[in-house]
Amino acid sequence: MLRKLLIALAVLVVLAAGVAYYLWHQATALPEWYDPNAPGTAVASAEGGAPASAPQVDTEWVQSADGQGQEMKNFHLRTSKIKPGIRKAIKASRATYKDGHVEAGMVANLGDVSPDELSKGDQNFLNKASEAFPSLKERDVYIGVEGETVVKDGVVQLGPNSKVKIGNLSYSLPDAARRLGMDESKLRAELNAELARMGVREPGK
Repeated sequence: MLRKLLIALAVLVVLAAGVAYYLWHQATALPEWYDPNAPGTAVASAEGGAPASAPQVDTEWVQSADGQGQEMKNFHLRTSKIKPGIRKAIKASRATYKDGHVEAGMVANLGDVSPDELSKGDQNFLNKASEAFPSLKERDVYIGVEGETVVKDGVVQLGPNSKVKIGNLSYSLPDAARRLGMDESKLRAELNAELARMGVREPGK
């Protein structure tokens, strides 16, 4: 009986290790579009401003390669709301909008964020994010949101079943908000505000 129990425990350990490896591999997967050598992946300048490559980067919506939707690269360069302490951690970003489905995300390395350059609130959020999603620390990781959209008063917003993505793993907005210690409505509002800043609009609008 003891021998069988030990064998069973050994099998469980191997299975657990396999699942952990699989989850780690999925959580740290980078999107196919990401090119670490492409313009726009440079870190912020010494003065803390926008990346030196920003003038060479197109940050407007264009027709996607298949001609069926829209895409925008490096949308994080469109806003001045991203503080220098966080901006330098963002390597690249991309948004697509097709048939009412949006996906917007960025490749970032939270290990590049300098806590000294963040407000106390941002430091707390960074700590919560690192604790909730350990794969975000010390390596490039894809962080995004995707889902069907709804239009309210002419403004494109996330639909009820939208998800937060970490690598290839997806989390419902309620789950992501819980992990981050946030209210779901606040997380949704912030994501919708980001879509508005990116200028996500219905085709033809």
